[in-house]
Amino acid sequence: MKMKKSLMSKLALSTAGVALVFGLAGCGQKNSASSDNNSTKSAKVTESAADKAYKKANDLITKGQYQKAYDLLDDVEHENKKVEYLEEDLDSYLEAREDYNKGDYQEAEAELPGMKSSSKPMKKDYKALRVKISKAINGEIESSSTKQTSQSSSSQATSSSQRVANADAARATKEDVVTDFANKMGFNKKGYGIIPVSKQGNVYRFEVRQNNSDNSVASMIGIYEYNSNTGSATKVN
Repeated sequence: MKMKKSLMSKLALSTAGVALVFGLAGCGQKNSASSDNNSTKSAKVTESAADKAYKKANDLITKGQYQKAYDLLDDVEHENKKVEYLEEDLDSYLEAREDYNKGDYQEAEAELPGMKSSSKPMKKDYKALRVKISKAINGEIESSSTKQTSQSSSSQATSSSQRVANADAARATKEDVVTDFANKMGFNKKGYGIIPVSKQGNVYRFEVRQNNSDNSVASMIGIYEYNSNTGSATKVN
């Protein structure tokens, strides 16, 4: 009887030991899973903060509060690509608008590259500013040439028609087309500017300028023809 009891005690102790090992392993797994969950939650919180800032910035852009939108995005600690690209677009827009308001139209043109973000209100404002710059540049050219030479009424009418055509082309050109062209040609970075000058079906012509190193002169790079269907681009002037 004593031997039987001793054997039963040993078996009980052995079973308890195995249970303890599995119990500790289970705790380890729970702690590991808990740690992973905390990391995931932390990442989600960071992403959510960036997404909230992006959404709020778009609301501010819609209201015309561009500097507030830029400052909001600039304060985000853990930027995602959406925040980064919209911040870059806002920076270019603010500089282009400032040059436009000062009457430096060609400088304004060179501050407005293809967009990086997919922000709808920013697309709308980029396009509106391109139209303004296009009208201003063509109006400025007409005024300057009028002072230098005496033009006939027919040549003045032609100049006026061309100015309207350029502005219409800018209005008819979607920002997505400008962005596609800029991405293809490498003009999607600060210091480049693109203005639509004509549109025939899916074929667009763009005037491209580039700022010098100190942003004091905007040099003409050329006129490019771009087919939005085929994605082909050719320098024509």
